[in-house]
Amino acid sequence: MKSGPLTLEARITPEVFREFAFFDTFRRQKRWKGPALFALIMGGFAAVCFALRGSREQAVLIGTVLLVVGLGLPAAYVLSFYLSVRRREKALKAAGCPVAYRLRLEEDGLSARQGEKEERCPWDQVAEAWRLRRCLCVYVDRQRAYLLPPRDEEEGERLWAFLTDHLPGKTRG
Repeated sequence: MKSGPLTLEARITPEVFREFAFFDTFRRQKRWKGPALFALIMGGFAAVCFALRGSREQAVLIGTVLLVVGLGLPAAYVLSFYLSVRRREKALKAAGCPVAYRLRLEEDGLSARQGEKEERCPWDQVAEAWRLRRCLCVYVDRQRAYLLPPRDEEEGERLWAFLTDHLPGKTRG
């Protein structure tokens, strides 16, 4: 499907940022696995201590400490992440959600302009694209993404169709 270039101004609202931050960290990068594994291991050690409570002195105390540490550190990690996202949301809201960058989707690639800095990325070098509820994410490499928050549902469908056509096998959503 041939179509003309699509141009949009990306305004990152607090809602878009929150959705992207949680998606990228916990779903795409799967950074929940480390804390979950830690909690599981510490919970297992705590269970062994609780099982030995009749034959070992202070086994319940050690088991309780292991369980508190095993659940507390992952909870602190998630809470810290959540609070950092909240700080960024407040900063975005205070700034009035200015235009973060301008994107131009063309037949040969994506152009992004942020202030005086401009980046071009051909479609064959784009890593992947994801469709979220409030925006589309185009990863130009494994770590960097451009967010495309559509103004309305129709524009979102048009952008997604464009990305699907130009990134066969690299779109998820």
